[in-house]
This record gives sequence, C-alpha cells and structure tokens, in this order.
Amino acid sequence: YEEEKKMRAEEVVALADTIKMLNSDDALELFKKTLPSASESFLQLQTSAAALRTQARDLVKQVRSKARPGQADTRLEFISLALNGRKVGLDKVVKMVEGLIATLKEEQEDDDQKKEYCITQLDTAADKEKALKRTVSDIETAREEIKESVATLKEEIAA
Repeated sequence: YEEEKKMRAEEVVALADTIKMLNSDDALELFKKTLPSASESFLQLQTSAAALRTQARDLVKQVRSKARPGQADTRLEFISLALNGRKVGLDKVVKMVEGLIATLKEEQEDDDQKKEYCITQLDTAADKEKALKRTVSDIETAREEIKESVATLKEEIAA
C-alpha cells in the first residue's frame, strides 16, 4: 500500500510539472509554430477552391441563361468546360470570368445609352405628333371658317 501511495504521489508531482510546463509562454509559442494558421490550412483552401468553382459555375449558368437564342458565346462554353474539368487552374477561369463580366458591363452601359437615346427620340416624336395634330386641327378650323365665309358671301351676292 505504501508503494502505491508513493507512486501516486510521484504521478501527481509529474502531472503538476507537466501542467506547469504546458502553461509556460515557451510552450505556447512552440505550440503556435507547430500548428498551421487558418490561412495555411489545407482544408480551408480546398473548401475555398470548391466554393469558388461552384460560384463561378453558377455565374456562368446565369449569364448563359440570359443570352439571347442563337447568340451563344464560345467563351462561356470554354469557361464552363474549364470549370467542369479539374486540370485547368482556377486562376485562368477567374480571369476569363472577370473579362467577361467587364465586357457585359460595357455592353450594359451601351444598352443604357441606347435606351436613353430611344426615349429621347420617342419624346421628340410624340411632341412632333402633337404639334402636327394641332396644325391639322387649326387647318380644319380655318377651312370651316373659310367655308362659312364663302357661304356668307354667296348669300350676300345672291341678295
């Protein structure tokens, strides 16, 4: 019994020394150096790449669905193939997608400018139409007045 008691006391002392050593600043620094940081974690990078790939696929599908029939962009097909294949680096695909997004933004700006131009032209045409209708109305009114004055003159001549 004495031997077991002595052994347990030694174990408690050894555990206390171990806890003391683990709580020291040197152990903490060594522990931080041995564990990878969040930016170096392989799992995080793999998940991030998969998430980017999925996001890029969804974006390509969205753009392809908005394309007009018969206007399929071959660049979208290449991007889609690259995203589905595992051999092509994602950097190239991201650059292609960014380029495509830039092109789409330029096209959208052009479309917006064309829309403003068309609205201006429609307003101008509507104003011209109103002016012409007023002119026609004025001419018809003048014609009726002339008919009435001709009729009055005929009556005066006849009388």
